[in-house]
Amino acid sequence: MTEISREEADALVASIGIPPRPAVVLEVMEQKSSDVPDMGAVAEAISRDVGIAAALIKTVNSPFYGLRSPVHSIHNAVSLLGIGRIATLVNSLALKTSIGAQGIERFWDQSARTAQICAWLARKMGHDADTAYMFGLFRDAGMPLLMARFKDYKDTLRQANDCQEQTFTEVEDARHGMNHAIVGAILARNWHLPEAVHDAILRHHDPEVFSGHTSESVKTLVALSHLAGQIENRHSRNADDPEWLRVADHGIAWLMLDGSDVDELSDAGRSLLLESGQ
Repeated sequence: MTEISREEADALVASIGIPPRPAVVLEVMEQKSSDVPDMGAVAEAISRDVGIAAALIKTVNSPFYGLRSPVHSIHNAVSLLGIGRIATLVNSLALKTSIGAQGIERFWDQSARTAQICAWLARKMGHDADTAYMFGLFRDAGMPLLMARFKDYKDTLRQANDCQEQTFTEVEDARHGMNHAIVGAILARNWHLPEAVHDAILRHHDPEVFSGHTSESVKTLVALSHLAGQIENRHSRNADDPEWLRVADHGIAWLMLDGSDVDELSDAGRSLLLESGQ
């Protein structure tokens, strides 16, 4: 899968309506890029967006963050987590608000669970948990945009999950002339997400993603997210995730796991989801 041109990206933005960065994201990222971030201004910017503020408190207090005592205010959360982690969370939480949740609540719930498990796995394995969380939430963000654009997109999803002869994105391309990986990557680029997140979104259905030509950070993000997707699928549907079945051998090898490790992580991850009420 290759990058698309700026002209093609602009055409997709116009056709699908890819949302721009919300004001709260812009304000927080401006502070993050400052030599001396004003954490009070960060907290105030987040507090002005009631939806994101509430979601941030809920996320920070989830079992996945393992805090010794609960956080009750945005100022407390910003002070405790620091600008880097707060910026990641604000970007991620703004996504749902920007795209909309009406009629696809189940999609967002699944994405949130996958992102949380992705971060938890990354933390256990010594990787960047915040970037893993961001990727887990943004990975499939192109899907709701395509759902809004194409009335038969849910049929496409069913076909793509069941198809053995083509990759997921090849099925999308054949039916719609575009796919959720490219749409999601454009969203990530427009929101100025880290390059590794953009590239991992673009390539997470690419059968060659685990080849030697891919950066280690992209391979790790893709492998973690597919394992997280398998854990989430076993939790919510009591079934294997079709994409995990396609890449399991490569993902397990890249993460230096074996079958028993995966079983142990799956059991622990599902217990965490049950503990958090998700």
